[in-house]
Parts: sequence; C-alpha cells; structure tokens
Amino acid sequence: MEEYIKKLLEQVRFKKAHRGIAEEIRAHIEDQIEDNMAAGMDREAAEKAAIADMGDPVEVGISMDRVHRPQIAWQMVLGAVVVGIIGSIIHILLAKSAAVGGNTGVVNGSNSFILYTVLGIIAMVLVYLMDYTVIARFSRIVAVALFILIPVTEKMGIQINGNHVFLSIGPITILTTAVMLLYIPLYGGIIYKYKGEKAVALYKALLWSIIPCGFVFFKLSKMQAAIMMLTMLVQLTIAIIKGWFDVHKIRAIALIWGHLVLLPIIIIALLRVLFLFRFEIIARRLSPGSSVYDELYKVREFAGVSGLLGADTKNIFNELPGINSDYILTYITSTWGIVAVLAVIAAVGGLIVAGFIASSKTKNQLGMVMGSGCMMALLVSAVVNMGAAFGVIPFVSSFFPFISAGGSNLLVSYAFLGIIMSIYKYKTAYPQHMDIDIRGKIKLGKIEFIKN
Repeated sequence: MEEYIKKLLEQVRFKKAHRGIAEEIRAHIEDQIEDNMAAGMDREAAEKAAIADMGDPVEVGISMDRVHRPQIAWQMVLGAVVVGIIGSIIHILLAKSAAVGGNTGVVNGSNSFILYTVLGIIAMVLVYLMDYTVIARFSRIVAVALFILIPVTEKMGIQINGNHVFLSIGPITILTTAVMLLYIPLYGGIIYKYKGEKAVALYKALLWSIIPCGFVFFKLSKMQAAIMMLTMLVQLTIAIIKGWFDVHKIRAIALIWGHLVLLPIIIIALLRVLFLFRFEIIARRLSPGSSVYDELYKVREFAGVSGLLGADTKNIFNELPGINSDYILTYITSTWGIVAVLAVIAAVGGLIVAGFIASSKTKNQLGMVMGSGCMMALLVSAVVNMGAAFGVIPFVSSFFPFISAGGSNLLVSYAFLGIIMSIYKYKTAYPQHMDIDIRGKIKLGKIEFIKN
C-alpha cells in the first residue's frame, strides 16, 4: 500500500498537497480492505484487491495533480482592484472639492489614498505568497510583539481625540488601533494550538482574547476593542463547533458569550465604585446642545436631504470632522445620493462576502477560522462605520474598509484579503487538521511536507 501511495505522489507536483492526498488514499484503501476481509478474504489478499481497485497509480496521481494544484481566488483579485478604483475616484473628486474650500487636511489625506491603495494591493500579493500556516505557526510570538506595541505607542505616540493613537517610526506613521486588528488572524493560530485539550485550554483561549482587548479598551479605542472581542468570540465559537476542544459545546458557547455580557458590567461596576465612571457624563454628552448631539444631528441632516442623486452640500467640510475617513459614507450620500452610496456599500459588501465564501471552501479548519476572523473584522468595522455615517449611533472612531482614507487601515484591509487568497490557494492541498507547532517543523527537517 505504501509503495502504491509513494508512486502516486510522485505524479503530484505540489508537494504541500502530499500529506492530505496520502491520508485520503490510505483511508480509502483501508476501508476497502475491511470490506474485502468482511467478504472472507485474508488481510494480504484483501489489501492486494483494494489496491488493484484503486487503478494505476500513475493515472490516479496525474488526476490528483490536476485537482490539487495551487488555486488563485480571481474573484478576490478582481474585487480588490474594482473597489480600489472606486475608492480612488471618490477621493480624487473629494480632494478637488476640499481644495476649493482650502481644507488642506482633507486634501492631503485623500491625495495619499491612491498610494496606499497600491501599497495595500502589493501587501495583499505578498501575504498571498506567504503560506498562512506560517502566520499561525508564529502566532504567539507576533501576538506578544503587538502587545509591546501598545505601551510603546502610549509613551512615544501621538494621541488624537483620545482614540486615534499614531506611532511615528522615522518617515513611517502607523495607526496602532488598525495594526491591532492583525491580532485577529493570529488568534486563529493561537487557539488552534489548544486543539484536543479540555476546558482549561478553553479558558486559556479566552484569556488570549480578553487581555489584548483590555489593553486596547483602556489605552487605545473602546470601539476597536469591542470589534476585536466580538470577532474573536466568533472565531472561538467556530472552533468549539468544529470540536477543537474536548468540552460540552453548548455550555462552552454559552460560557464564552456570557463573558461578553458580564465583563463590561463588572468593569463598569468597578469604575463606578472607584468614582471613575459617571453615567451623568454620558447623559450630558448625548443631551441637546452637546457637541456629540449636534454632530449626530448634522449627520442625519446631511443624509436626510441627499435624495437619490445627492444635493448641494459644500459646507459639509466645515460641519463634520473626518469627512474623508470616519464620515466618508456621509459625504458620498450627501454629494452623489443614495444610489451612489448603496453601490459603494454593495461593492465592498460583495468583496467581504466573497472572502467568507472563499474561507468556507477550504478543507483545513485552521484556514477557515483565520479567514472567517479576517472577514468578520472588516464586516463589523463596516457596519459600525455605516451606523455613524447615517446617524444611527453617535460618532465613533471607525473606518469603512477599502474606502475610508487612512494608510494603516487600508494596508490591514488588503492584508486580510491576502490571507483569504492564501487560504484559498491551499484549499485542496491541506488536510482538515495539521501540525503547526514550531518544534514539529524543526524536528522534521527535510521531510517538512509531512507536517505541512
């Protein structure tokens, strides 16, 4: 049997698919052997008959080679280019309008959009060329590096409005809240390493989500922390459903989602006791005459008068902040109308849905969880931004993926697409489960493909 499998694998050029193919063929032969033995054959005769039924190993191998070659998610590539073009056109026109009113900040931010879109697509390609299992293999190391980035930013960074925290490294300026979203695909690799363990491992996995979100909540952005926590709980829920943990599934899911409700209540109660949290402050900020209330009213006003094809809203630059980033959808609605903003939302939404579909098509469960987390983060970010842009919720620091100005957010969004493309590339190559432990890779040496 092993000789048959070896000869078959010699016909398959994509080495990383060998382990999955070998497991598939071996399982099929073993099942046939059991059937033959049940029919009265001895083990040796049953194995020979099972192998003969498989057919010529060369022909089968050639057939497997056609099926298990690397694949490109062309729909993702096309979608990324189309959305990039749409965003670039919007920001070119936006920058021209802003220049008339002398809004240099808006002009500079929108003029750099095309550059960062191109860099984002390059980042997408580079991540695609990288095996996503490598990201998972070093997930804990990179996660710790992201932890360190938060206090470094707090000490050396530039804080704006209490939420956006920038860190300048030479000529490069990064938005730390955006970079922290990269923790989400890492989290898929982190919890995968607990696969097969009991309830204690589930608590460890939960801590790997609570700790970074706590840092982000208190040091960077409360909304970003909520987006991260929600996304990681979805990843953990999928992992539980797929049986990664040796626990009662319904109880475990109720446990982790209960933390999402209980933790904020506990934190608020503690802050209230320490006189650090005042409910009256929130009420005052949302009352008529407050800056938050006035801004919310202005957003609704601009969205309300836009109509199907837009309206004359030149004063929008002076009335709302972040018009090319946080309120980009408000600008599109008020300038070009409801039809235009729905088209933009549909384009970005279609790209995110395509990412979910691409993730679901992979056999490998690690890839499924990592990819679902990436797309979930973009989806939640888009929904939150839409809520603020249409006056449903008060202003929050948010971005609309692929359309809002902001280099860091654009690069992270396209990097997520690169991870999806990498997962799709290996969708038929990798088996359902695999070893991503660093020590396993080192031990294997030249026969590394067995662990991959």
